[in-house]
Amino acid sequence: MAAPLAFNDGADVELVRIGRQGIKVTLIDNVLEDPRGVAALGFTASYDQDRSNLYPGFRAPLPEAFSTAFRAWLAPILHRNGVLGGHQTLERDTSYFSVVATASQDLRPIQRIPHFDSPDANLFAAVLYLCDDRFSGTAFYRHRRTGYEQITKTNVNNYRLALNSDLETHGAPASGYIDGDSALFETLFSSELKFNRAIVYPAGVLHAARIAKHFEPPRNQSEWRLTVTALLHASG
Repeated sequence: MAAPLAFNDGADVELVRIGRQGIKVTLIDNVLEDPRGVAALGFTASYDQDRSNLYPGFRAPLPEAFSTAFRAWLAPILHRNGVLGGHQTLERDTSYFSVVATASQDLRPIQRIPHFDSPDANLFAAVLYLCDDRFSGTAFYRHRRTGYEQITKTNVNNYRLALNSDLETHGAPASGYIDGDSALFETLFSSELKFNRAIVYPAGVLHAARIAKHFEPPRNQSEWRLTVTALLHASG
């Protein structure tokens, strides 16, 4: 039996370029040697709601052994497809098991639109899906007013001003998770969810999990949209 935290050196890797900027998004299938073993760890983890974070659910920290192995496995892949430069490495990460658990009608307005994780160009986000394809994947967006697809340290203040102006003009976003075009955002690319697939992208890209508009909290673990979510810090 494969070790639960072993990563597959023969994983299938695809690089897609999205939007006007050709932003690099990496899709990796068959990531883990024993994905169900890692999912089992997720099902037995101790979860909390992080009040300082806008994630619409519960999270539990990953074991350090997972984080170390994940970075060591992922860095060569990102070097080969040109996401990381030759001198860069993934020096640390913040990784969680994550479960969406907020009902559509209970979302805060800021949770009803695409978001970015950080404007830091040296940060990458990764999502590893450990649930089946009853759920949907991740979508990426362009802000209509500004044309921004990726939020950076140079445009973040202008983006926030423009978004506030949008909300004054159009009002609060409609209740529910965003899944497709809206008055404020248009879809660039949508990745389908597959069990044991990872998607890696710059942390500044506007994105949102594709959740049903009328989502209700899971009643038991069989209904969990279980993922690993990570913020990866690359050396400068």
